[in-house]
Amino acid sequence: MQDNIKSYIKKAISDLIRNTTSKDKIGSLIKKHMIKIHFTPIRYRIFGGLLQSMNIQFGNFIEKLLHIIVENEKDLNIHKEISGTRNIKLPMTKKSENLIDNYITNCQNNSYRENELLENFNQLISKCLEIEQTDEVKEISIKHDIDVLFFDDSQKYYYLEVKYNDDHDTGKYADINRKFIKSYIGICNILNIYNITEFKPILYYLTKKRMKGNIYLPEQEIIYRGDKLFNKFFQIKYTHLDELLTNIGDDKDIIELFDNLYKNIRYDLKL
Repeated sequence: MQDNIKSYIKKAISDLIRNTTSKDKIGSLIKKHMIKIHFTPIRYRIFGGLLQSMNIQFGNFIEKLLHIIVENEKDLNIHKEISGTRNIKLPMTKKSENLIDNYITNCQNNSYRENELLENFNQLISKCLEIEQTDEVKEISIKHDIDVLFFDDSQKYYYLEVKYNDDHDTGKYADINRKFIKSYIGICNILNIYNITEFKPILYYLTKKRMKGNIYLPEQEIIYRGDKLFNKFFQIKYTHLDELLTNIGDDKDIIELFDNLYKNIRYDLKL
């Protein structure tokens, strides 16, 4: 599997380019820029717009790559009905939502040590799962993207919320953690699993950069950074993946993909 990782990366990049550079997308950008006055040639403005779209979609590229890696691990299985789903409705009781909102507020107003945070988090999850299992009526639903959901041969499930880097501002940081917990509870309802030992939530950062400590989630148990995910689940070495991602932009096949994209823009512009 280690030898195949480069082909997995290329496939993920190819999928990303195909999904963000359709004929309709190029046509829309041409119409947009044709009426603008600018000193930059239109071909470069359109090309730059597509590159910006791909840059925004980089998080999706990481998710796609992790999907491919999981699918090629013999002891792991992607949950095909849910994993990778966009804006899925996740059912939840109002009681659990209130508990989660209060938990986030308490974390903001207190400075918990790691062991205290772990205890508080586990108590929150236990209370929420008890409520969800007992209360048949789920008054609300939240919409969220399910990045990666997989299970192993023992039928233990794992939910990955995937981020490239730990570099979010304070307000957004709270919302990320809040929605991560709520999404986990919602998925528990869909899977009908109400025990954290059978279904583990993981907030995963591809890079090891740590901007600040997470005041909402226990670092050692719930947050995985860099090689931790790979050491636990995958045959592929993180260092190998990191080296490939660093140099993949110079690969002749990837350069050809972008050269062809530029040629297609010029063709559509009749240049």
